[in-house]
Amino acid sequence: MRYKIYFILGFSALLMVQAACTGTPPADEETVSSTPMVTVGRPISHTFNNSITFNGVTQYQQKAVIRAGIAGYVHHRGWKTGDIVRGGSTYCTITSKEQQALKHLDESGVLDKFKAPIPVIAGTSGIITAVNYQNDDYVTEGDILATLTQQSSLVVLVNVPVEYLDQVKAGIACTVLLPDGRKLNTHLQSGLPSADAAVQTQSFIVPVGATNLPEGANLKVSIPLSGPDHGMAVPVNAVQTDEIQEHFWIFKLGANNKAYKVAVKAGKISPDSLQEIQSDKININDRIIVDGAYGLTDSSTVKIQKK
Repeated sequence: MRYKIYFILGFSALLMVQAACTGTPPADEETVSSTPMVTVGRPISHTFNNSITFNGVTQYQQKAVIRAGIAGYVHHRGWKTGDIVRGGSTYCTITSKEQQALKHLDESGVLDKFKAPIPVIAGTSGIITAVNYQNDDYVTEGDILATLTQQSSLVVLVNVPVEYLDQVKAGIACTVLLPDGRKLNTHLQSGLPSADAAVQTQSFIVPVGATNLPEGANLKVSIPLSGPDHGMAVPVNAVQTDEIQEHFWIFKLGANNKAYKVAVKAGKISPDSLQEIQSDKININDRIIVDGAYGLTDSSTVKIQKK
């Protein structure tokens, strides 16, 4: 009996030792928190252009028409839309009803000089943008045979909201952004004397010359509102904000690789993805987190990733 009791007590002690050794399983590798990897950089001094971009539409200012001088039948010379007509050249000829009748009445040839078709001369040069009559069509005196447009008269009509009229004036420089990515430096020529009552905008004329753009093309026109501003800038990715974009902050790298949250005032964004910031706690010698700061809390420990 005594040996049985010793056996039971010994076996129980063995079970307790095993439980103590195996009761706490080793932590899974996935549950071990890792130090965030980040890339860092430094703020830079940058120049920001204080400008605003407006919408504009191309329009030809100078157009001319070719009219029929007499009533009769058109004999077209092969002109078509897109052709360039030089001033003084013959656009077409017109044969009157009387001339048509002479062909059958006078077989002797005495009246041949009256049978010749009447030429229609283009009074100015231009590109044909509309052809209204074809061969053998009958026209009356004064009918518009074709419309010519002078390519050098192409302008952009820029719609400027009335609240900017105290800053946008005729004669100031502007930049037209062409569809192929090119930029055309020009100026505001003048403003039309009336405003669009529905959207409260006034149109300004911007000359662009012969740029081979069609009429009615939508373009962007950048107009400076004041001189360039100089400030401190960081990559756009470094700046974080809340849901309503009311508060902005970046993370500054401190001692022992600690990331400290610093509130900033966010300003303009340049075309090369740099954002202006203002803060008395940041200078160009500080190291800031450029990538990897999303989700960090203040005073987080980070690990710098080499570029």
